[in-house]
Amino acid sequence: MGRDQRNAFVTGNTRGFSLIELLVVIGIIALLISFLMPALRLSRQRAQQVQCASQLRQLHAALVMYANANKGWLPTWSGWHTYPDEANGDDEAGLGWTEQLTPHFVRPDSPAYRCPSFPAEQKAINYFLSGRWSASQGRHSMKLTDVKMTSRFVLSGDMTNIALYAPPFGRCDHAIDDCDKDDAMLPSLAFPFQQDGFWMHRAGNNVLFDDGHVALFCCFDPSAMTYSATEMKPWADVRPK
Repeated sequence: MGRDQRNAFVTGNTRGFSLIELLVVIGIIALLISFLMPALRLSRQRAQQVQCASQLRQLHAALVMYANANKGWLPTWSGWHTYPDEANGDDEAGLGWTEQLTPHFVRPDSPAYRCPSFPAEQKAINYFLSGRWSASQGRHSMKLTDVKMTSRFVLSGDMTNIALYAPPFGRCDHAIDDCDKDDAMLPSLAFPFQQDGFWMHRAGNNVLFDDGHVALFCCFDPSAMTYSATEMKPWADVRPK
């Protein structure tokens, strides 16, 4: 093969892409990305919901350990408590339930109390402790042995009532987040069709039951959830004394 023929051969096999070909390739890549992004977003949301459920199960284990060390009693709930206690004048006397639980779990400012689906810039505790039934008994705490509806009693879950969050996310009158969230006077587990309710996750809210299992609900299910330790009742029908 002569030199001219070799040059022509080499030139013919090393030709670069034309502008049109590059634009076509870029368009195909952009189209594939547009198809993949929703799937990736859904996968991330699902992973966040699963991580949240895992944190709630860890919380349940800590509550059981606390009860075992305190003659069966769970931590007490009361008013508005800040962490650390000297944060500002909002802190009431005593300790919030997350502070009482610290020897058996983590500090109240730990990421274990923050749902990964909640806005990261909002430093807030996203889980509550059941207080409605104990309030109906004239108490600020309850024993695990009080619960007869173990697989259906709402012990904790995603805190989804905007009215119980401090600003700027919430609209309560307190400036600093409450480390003692409970549902004694206002429902903590609220859904979008309720006043101030929202979904923490794409398909609903995680609920922790007394027996330790966690399930996702898009609304209150009267056949699967109760706020009474002894019978099937919605939150509104369990009235504090």
